[in-house]
Amino acid sequence: SYLSFMMFWLSELGDVTEFLDEEFKNEVYLFTEDKPIKCNGVLLAARSEVIKEMIKTSENIPAIEFSDNLPGLLDCLRLVYGGSVVVCENNYRSIYKFGMLFQVQEMMEAVLEWVG
Repeated sequence: SYLSFMMFWLSELGDVTEFLDEEFKNEVYLFTEDKPIKCNGVLLAARSEVIKEMIKTSENIPAIEFSDNLPGLLDCLRLVYGGSVVVCENNYRSIYKFGMLFQVQEMMEAVLEWVG
């Protein structure tokens, strides 16, 4: 069921209770090509210490710029959200760049394995 899948997936993220604080901003916007994409702050913060600090120190709804193409950013978000993406010629730069900027080790490793 969906609930059991979500419980499993959240358990893979580790302890996310620190994000249950009322002060933590759950709504985050990632921007690319001047297009905002509304994202879940808890999921982004659980995957990236860099994004977690950006969210914690932001006074308003965090807006994070990712200067890349929209399809590349969407592939990155699929990976962050626990989905699968085939690393290929069209997206490897975006995935590696996102991994480097926001210190998401698994993304960088996926690209290095593909380049292999």
